[in-house]
Amino acid sequence: MDANQILIVSVHHGIFALLVDTISKQIQVKYQSTASSPYDTHKMATSAFLVALFIYATASVAEVTPRIQESVYLSLVGNTRLFAGAFVTVFLLVLLIPVWG
Repeated sequence: MDANQILIVSVHHGIFALLVDTISKQIQVKYQSTASSPYDTHKMATSAFLVALFIYATASVAEVTPRIQESVYLSLVGNTRLFAGAFVTVFLLVLLIPVWG
């Protein structure tokens, strides 16, 4: 990876972290006055969120390993990371706005 690619990946991580943090805080604010947690009532969305988050983390670690950086699978791992990050935010939005789910 050259310096531009590292910068782009770090910007993607920053945007992902900002989105997840913002949506998580909005979920907290929305459900602070209710007795039930959205993580308990929407088990499918929560499970899908956790799977997508695990895939994102695994792809992020794999993307920076020297063995992957030298292989032809670098773009596949990068695209997997991007898609998993998008799914993480979508599943959090499903928890925030249950009508979408």
